Amino acid sequence: MVVEDERLLLQAITKKLQIKHIEAVSCASGQQAFDYLESMPELPKAIWLDYHLGDMDGIAFMNRLKSNIKWVDIPVLIVSNSASDDKIHSMLALGAKKYVLKAEHRLDEIIESFSEFLKEK
Repeated sequence: MVVEDERLLLQAITKKLQIKHIEAVSCASGQQAFDYLESMPELPKAIWLDYHLGDMDGIAFMNRLKSNIKWVDIPVLIVSNSASDDKIHSMLALGAKKYVLKAEHRLDEIIESFSEFLKEK
């Protein structure tokens, strides 16, 4: 599952994942992601989460995700344009497995990192 509110970036991520034979559910908001999670017959192997969404931030997303016993074990990779030490520590404390700063990596590198992240699961 990819949760990213910038639609062009969401499309690019999804397309690049498909090229690597990774099927992804695309969500343009946190609420859309939770709607999918509630209705999906099978949970995603992992979630690619943009920290800043139009309807909630990563902390709110993680709190809601981890409050549902069915979703608590879904690994989350945070991909963001901003990363203070406090933000990173907060997200990791809430159960995120990894925090990637968009500005430090090309999209292809992040895709590769996500692909490796999935293989670990």
